[in-house]
Amino acid sequence: MTTQNTLVLDESLVVQDHILQHRDVVWVGWDGPDDPANPRNWTNRRKWLLSSSGIMFCAIVSLSVSAYSISIGSVEDQMGVSKEMALLGMTLFTLTFSAAPLIIAPFSEVYGRSWIYFGSAFIFTLFFLPQALAQNIETILVARFISGCAGSTAVSLVGGTLADVWSDEERGLPMAIFAWSAFSSTGLGPIMFGYVEENYDFRLIQWITMGASGLFTLALGCIVLPRETRASVLLTRKAARLRKETGDSKYQFKFDLEQGSFTHMMTTALSRPVKMLATEPILIFFSAYIAFCWAILYIQLVSLPLVFGELYDFSIGEAGMTYAAQFIGASVGLVVDHSCNKKYIKEVGRRGPEARLYSAMAGGIFVPVGCFSFTFTSFASIPWIVPCICVSILYIGILLIYLAVFSYLADSYTLYASSALSAMSFARNLVGAVFPLFTDSLYDRLGIQGAGGLTSGLATLLSVTPFVLFIYGARLRARSPFAQELERMKRAAQALAELKEEEVVVEPKGCDAPTIQGDVGRAVVRRLPSGEGRKEEA
Repeated sequence: MTTQNTLVLDESLVVQDHILQHRDVVWVGWDGPDDPANPRNWTNRRKWLLSSSGIMFCAIVSLSVSAYSISIGSVEDQMGVSKEMALLGMTLFTLTFSAAPLIIAPFSEVYGRSWIYFGSAFIFTLFFLPQALAQNIETILVARFISGCAGSTAVSLVGGTLADVWSDEERGLPMAIFAWSAFSSTGLGPIMFGYVEENYDFRLIQWITMGASGLFTLALGCIVLPRETRASVLLTRKAARLRKETGDSKYQFKFDLEQGSFTHMMTTALSRPVKMLATEPILIFFSAYIAFCWAILYIQLVSLPLVFGELYDFSIGEAGMTYAAQFIGASVGLVVDHSCNKKYIKEVGRRGPEARLYSAMAGGIFVPVGCFSFTFTSFASIPWIVPCICVSILYIGILLIYLAVFSYLADSYTLYASSALSAMSFARNLVGAVFPLFTDSLYDRLGIQGAGGLTSGLATLLSVTPFVLFIYGARLRARSPFAQELERMKRAAQALAELKEEEVVVEPKGCDAPTIQGDVGRAVVRRLPSGEGRKEEA
């Protein structure tokens, strides 16, 4: 005779995986840890194909920002507007990266990522058409705003997709490549289109970008659209399929009942990042630091043709080639970050999330060094390659800071990481959108050395941020209400982990529902130390 363990279910039980019957409801989950329907269990080939398609589209979106920046001259001439008005197209595009993902992202919680991916990519591509055919600046501005909303939405989903398919241990490399592609691609636009702008105009640049975006949109349609990755959406669909196949409405996915109304989701998505940005010292300091780095990035996008045109009499095409320094710097930064990650692995047990800040501290040195060296080597008597090398040093630092802060906030706020990163993204893109509008005025009034000296001084002052938070970050987190709540949840999870897992059959207390048998009914449960559950021999 087979002995069967039976556990009387009460509130102290936490249920994991499979399908569990509770009263008149059957909770739907994955069919064990190796369920092939779980995106985490897909083959590496499928994961990389899916990841690379999203990363490459992200690169196209970033490239389109700098492609427009190099074509400002012909936009200004053909539309008969000031340079500031032409630059407004760049500002509006970047501004959408602050707000659009906060508004659109909750839809992926309900409808999944794949259709939003494809729809956003399609709209992003489509609105290059009015830019290429525009007869007035208003058409360009409206088209770039809509295109930016769509492109920023698609880009905001890439990180979530990587989290869907890769485990915590596997995610480091894909996430680093994702950040690198978005960052380094801003240097590719002027390289690719500098001579196009010089010999043709902005319209051809928009046609070419539209063609490239169209190809990647088609790839997204073929690769991403058939494969939803968000677990909550997949399990919701599984529950709906079981209800349809059995004709029984008791099959439910627990998240559907717990997530609340769509209005509540939208309110949380919009309010929590704002609240955190106003109350969390760690987030405030790093958002300010990253925002400043983004200001430098966008100042560089606009100012390099000014500097190299004035000092070395470079044409637009020749000045565009100097943006290779940004791409090279970002690529070297990725290698340096990988080396710093080894230090993180050694120190994380002792330092906690602050171990992520080793690379940020290195970046805090590279950025002011890059700023100062670029400023004081920008003379006609010094070979042009020298300030280009200084730009590379600067971009090594910015990438190191960005990757470190991204990971540090994710580690510090875990369940609230999405809100923390949204808040940081809002701040940096808002600043990045505004700074190009007065870059020309800054250089006209202060000169190359004056403007460079100002940014260098600010870079030096802010460079202490990662060092200060490396020392005091743990204390600041301990005082954070968000971190305190997460710590309580962590202690509860550790208490659960210390208890022995047992495979049992569950009988809900006070319920006459039949015991679930077979693979469908089996569930792994844990009993809290304070629980009232009792184990019986059947």
